[in-house]
Amino acid sequence: MDRLLVGVSGSVAVLNLPSYLATLRAELATDVRVIMTAAAASMLPPSTVALICDAVFLDQEPTVEKKPGHIELARWCEMFVVLPATANVIGQAANGLGSNLLTTTILASPRPIVFYPNVNDVMWSKAAVQRNVDTLRGDGHIVIEPEVAIAYEVDSGETRESLVVPEPTQLVEQLREIHRQPEFLPVSGS
Repeated sequence: MDRLLVGVSGSVAVLNLPSYLATLRAELATDVRVIMTAAAASMLPPSTVALICDAVFLDQEPTVEKKPGHIELARWCEMFVVLPATANVIGQAANGLGSNLLTTTILASPRPIVFYPNVNDVMWSKAAVQRNVDTLRGDGHIVIEPEVAIAYEVDSGETRESLVVPEPTQLVEQLREIHRQPEFLPVSGS
């Protein structure tokens, strides 16, 4: 695969993003671009992310300099992955809301999007979150079930069993398999 777009939302799992991006660059895609929400950028400096990918895009005020917008980014990529996907981004995507660059790019995507949720287990089990996940799947998107693993929980300051995103190499294998599906074949004009 040549072109991978990674949407990053404001979960504490964003702190692991550099290892995921390094693995994605080494094992999956030659050109990796990242869209970061304001919440994600407040936890992990975009300048750090820029060291590991080809470009980072943020919500910014309009300037005289032309930068790729949501439609151009959505058309550019061969695969679009949201990693990590918060309950907020899942809810916005499921309900067709475009409040920032990430969610408007999701709306503009001609292909299914792969969501990797990183959500607290209580939040994940809420009927509203599961309805949103079902809506995304019904709309043709792919939502990967989080895995159970021992992880540090920021709010409690404890290490405990939590729902997490798969390890980078496992995630790459999943994305390779997904990329073989007919929905991910090149769209005419891309």
